[in-house]
Amino acid sequence: MKHTFLLLLLISLLNPSIVLATEKAYEQHMAKGILSLETNNYSSAIEEFRAAMKEKPDDEKAILYLGIALSRSGNKDAETTLKKALSMNPQEPRTNLELGIYYYSKSLFEEAKDYLEEAVRLAPNTEVSSKAEEYLKAIANRAASRKPWMINISAGMQYDSNVVLEAENGPLPQGISRKSDWSAVLYIKGQYNLLRSEKINSSISYSLYQSLHSKLSDFNITQNLITLNASYKILPTLNLAGRYSFEYLLVGGHDYDYAHTLTPSLIISEGRGFSTVIEYQYRKERFMDTALFTDNSDRTGSNNLIGITQNIPVTTSIIARIGYSYDKDSTRQDYWDYKGDKGFIGIKLNMPYRILLDLYGEYYRKDYKGVNPISGTERKDTIHTYSASLTRALTDRYSITIGECYIRNNSNIGLYDYRRAITSLFLNARF
Repeated sequence: MKHTFLLLLLISLLNPSIVLATEKAYEQHMAKGILSLETNNYSSAIEEFRAAMKEKPDDEKAILYLGIALSRSGNKDAETTLKKALSMNPQEPRTNLELGIYYYSKSLFEEAKDYLEEAVRLAPNTEVSSKAEEYLKAIANRAASRKPWMINISAGMQYDSNVVLEAENGPLPQGISRKSDWSAVLYIKGQYNLLRSEKINSSISYSLYQSLHSKLSDFNITQNLITLNASYKILPTLNLAGRYSFEYLLVGGHDYDYAHTLTPSLIISEGRGFSTVIEYQYRKERFMDTALFTDNSDRTGSNNLIGITQNIPVTTSIIARIGYSYDKDSTRQDYWDYKGDKGFIGIKLNMPYRILLDLYGEYYRKDYKGVNPISGTERKDTIHTYSASLTRALTDRYSITIGECYIRNNSNIGLYDYRRAITSLFLNARF
C-alpha cells in the first residue's frame, strides 16, 4: 500500500493529467452504476462498479455499491463484498443496513437484526435508520406469526479414541475403557413455544440422543431429555430466566441414571451485543447399578453450581464468551464428593460463504473429598478440554458440521488419568 501511494504521488507530480483522467473515469463509472442500480439493472451496475474499482481498487464506496448490486441480484459474492466494505469502516451505517437487508433476504433474521440495529444506532433519525426500522418491524411481525414449533435433526458418525461416548452434558461413566471405536449418532430435538409476548416467553422441548457403536455396544448411549424454559423481561436491559429439565440415561440398553435440574439465571444486556449471564444450578441425580458399573449407585447425590458468563461482540463477525463456575458435588460415598473450579472461553466466527467456526477451551479442576478406595489417597483431577467445529450452511434448512474435541484428564490416580479425542461429521436439518 505504501509503495502504491508513492507511485501514484510520483505519477501525479510528473503527469497530473493521468490522475485527473483516472478520477474522471472513476466518477463516470460510479455515476452510471448508481443509475443502473436505481433502475434495477443490476448486471449493468455490477459491471460499472467493477470498472470503477479498476480505477480505485481499495475505494470503500465502490466496494459498498458493488456489494449492494450483488445483493440485489442474488449473487453469492454479495456477503463477502459487503463484509469487506464493513471491515474498511465498521461505523458506516449504510453498510450495516445493506448487510441487514442481505441476511433478511436469506431469511437469516437473527443475523439481519444485529446489523439493522447497528445501523439505527449509528444513524438515528435518518433515511438509513428509517429503512432499517422497517426491516426490524418486518422481522418482529414474522416472529409473532411464525410457527410455534421447531425440529432439529443431526445424524452422522463419530470416532472416539477412548470410549465411552456420552450425550451432551451427560455424565461420563466412571472407569475408562481405553478402547477406540466408531459410532453412528442420531440427535433429534423438538420444541414447542407455550407462550410468547413482549415480556414473557416459555417453551417445552424434548430431545433424544442415540449412539450405536460398531464394536462396543455395551457403551451405546440413549439419552431422553425434557426441558421447560421460561423468561421474563424485568427491564429492557434485564431478563430473569429459568430452566427445568428431566434427563433419563441408558448405557448399553440398561438404566444408568436419571436427574432433575433447576437453573434460574439473570441476563444483563449492556448494549451493542454485550451481555452478562449469572446463573445458579441445582441438580439431583440418581445412579443405578448395572453389570458393567456395579458400584454406580454410590455416585447418587446432588450438585450445586454458580457461574458467570460474559458475552463479547469483538466485531460484527466475531463473538466471544468467557466465564467461570464453581460447583460442589455431594454423594453417598465421600470419595465421590468434590469441589470444582471451571474457567472457559469460546469464540464464534461468521466467515464468508455461510461458514461458522466455533472454538472452545476449558480448564476444570476437581478436588475430591474422601480417600479413594483404589489408591488410598484423595483424588485430584485437572481436565483440559479443547474443541473446534466448522459448520457450512448448504441451504437455509440444511448444513454440515465437522468437529474435533480433545480431552486430557490429569489425575493423581492412574485409572482416571486419560486422553481422549473425538472426531465427528454431522448432517443437520431444521424444520
